[in-house]
Amino acid sequence: MKKSDKLRVKTRKMIAKNLIILVALAVVAFVGAYSWFTNHTEADAQGIQITSTMPYGLEYFIVAPNDTNSTAEGYAAINTWISTYNTNHASDTGFVAKGWHEGTLTIDYSDAEFGFLSDLFLCETTSNGKVFKIPKLEQYGEIAYVVENEAFDDATPNDEYMSFDLYFRSKQQLDVKLLYSSSITPAGTPGIGSDEAMKNAAIGAVRMSVYNGSVRELLWIPGPRVWFDGTTNNGDGTLYTSYTGSTAGTYSPGGNVYYDNGYALRSERTIDHAYYTQSGSGSNLTTTREIEQNGSNNVVASTGTGSNEYKLGTSSADNISVCTLDSSNYDSTTGYYYNRVRINLWIEGEDAESRLKFVGGNFSLNMQYDVVEINS
Repeated sequence: MKKSDKLRVKTRKMIAKNLIILVALAVVAFVGAYSWFTNHTEADAQGIQITSTMPYGLEYFIVAPNDTNSTAEGYAAINTWISTYNTNHASDTGFVAKGWHEGTLTIDYSDAEFGFLSDLFLCETTSNGKVFKIPKLEQYGEIAYVVENEAFDDATPNDEYMSFDLYFRSKQQLDVKLLYSSSITPAGTPGIGSDEAMKNAAIGAVRMSVYNGSVRELLWIPGPRVWFDGTTNNGDGTLYTSYTGSTAGTYSPGGNVYYDNGYALRSERTIDHAYYTQSGSGSNLTTTREIEQNGSNNVVASTGTGSNEYKLGTSSADNISVCTLDSSNYDSTTGYYYNRVRINLWIEGEDAESRLKFVGGNFSLNMQYDVVEINS
């Protein structure tokens, strides 16, 4: 390994010790930097309650993202892990047997079950919700540029971004839905009350995706009303916490702010998602900045206000079907139908709120599910 590579790894590990993201039904200590870079800061999230709500009859289990395409193998691996753990720890003092979860889950990140999340931190990530990359960057003042025509690194799950597989099972055939009442909320109102509150403005750069196999069921922007205009106030920028653009409800022009030859550009609406992708091979790699519009390709930007702010939707019409439990995945030995989805959560570096001044805000991810019985 080159000395420069060793230094990069060492630096990342130092950052990892100071930055913790707790998700999967999660509280997240979010970091941003200028518009890509992380910063050393304390973000101790121990002792924070993390919850998820499931309806009666729907059991679930959280595991590290599995590269296998076989849902059956992953399902069997969970049952094997539970059985092995219970056997190995049966004689422990105060032992409580492991099993599939029901109802409300409180995550303890020191627990062996969730240890794969314990070293997570955010760094230099851009994504369409499935493929996660770390571009080559150059810093100019407060702006980080993507260097085009240079190879990207692959971001590592649960190092630079959060990722886990969420398995469901039931004795009935069900359509599993993520409810509109699910939310990703900051600890306080962004930018109001104190410098500490400014940190919560990172909510504007938060993204979450749900994948079902190769299908992206959801790319969620929970805080589009938070927008940072980095071109104002003598370069210090202006934070808008209830931004809707020039016309109420349009969230436009807004969006990311960056510099090109000294000119500020607003390149997408705050309800849209911009990210970098790369194509080609070898020395012919090219960089492309892509934008996905709200309302297309399963991109959803929260539109609620007041008590509905940062929620997935405003009514049951906004519920998202994420997977089905049917005969295509059935364990005849136990009588369970099962399936899985992959949940990803990250700070999008290609976003105006991914800034150094917003480092350290605390955020809660509350995922609520319901089911509809499938008539077989």
